[in-house]
Amino acid sequence: MGRVDRERLEPPGAAGRPRGASLRRREGPVEGLTRAVAVDHGDAGLRVNTVALGSIRTARYDGLLEQEGPEAAARTRAQMARLHPLGRVGEAYEVAAVVTWLLSDASSYVTGAVIPVDGGRAARGADPEET
Repeated sequence: MGRVDRERLEPPGAAGRPRGASLRRREGPVEGLTRAVAVDHGDAGLRVNTVALGSIRTARYDGLLEQEGPEAAARTRAQMARLHPLGRVGEAYEVAAVVTWLLSDASSYVTGAVIPVDGGRAARGADPEET
């Protein structure tokens, strides 16, 4: 996680935003909002975190592969494996495990975090198709 750039935060109440929860320009709006709300409401005991998903296998994903046919589905699986350092798409139970942990007392000191559940996809960087 990046540090909070206090010079970019507006003072409390600025621009109609309670307690200055403006977003930093160098991070995405969800990440900025997660951190801002965590800072603004931590004193009330509220913990705010985000689970950033990668490609997750679902019934819809499986259906897409079925519609593509065997050869195209094999290409899609290979492409997804290349995009994710762990070499595969995630499973729903893996996302559920992280969310369960966040809801548990074991994560009671975690707030303002963006937790990637993406098989390393975000760590890899830009999508090769977008560069």
